[in-house]
Amino acid sequence: FFQMILTVFLSNNEQILTEVPITPETTCRDVVEFCKEPGEGSCHLAEVWRGNERPIPYDHMMYDHLQKWGPRREEVKFFLRHEESPAESNEQ
Repeated sequence: FFQMILTVFLSNNEQILTEVPITPETTCRDVVEFCKEPGEGSCHLAEVWRGNERPIPYDHMMYDHLQKWGPRREEVKFFLRHEESPAESNEQ
């Protein structure tokens, strides 16, 4: 049974973070649910790399996603954004 730890920053200043265990079955939605406060509304996970931010779709498999970054994974930061994902709201 193999897992990784994904560090997710809960605020812009990167002082508050949580470490989320990631397995091959973990979706982005699982990560968001793990990180957000009980009863909190819509949140989404965003990845920031070299100043570019993009929302990650809820159904994304996070383990595969992290593997794809390879050695560059150290350069990527993940943030919990306390708002609905622009990607998800466009689909409705």
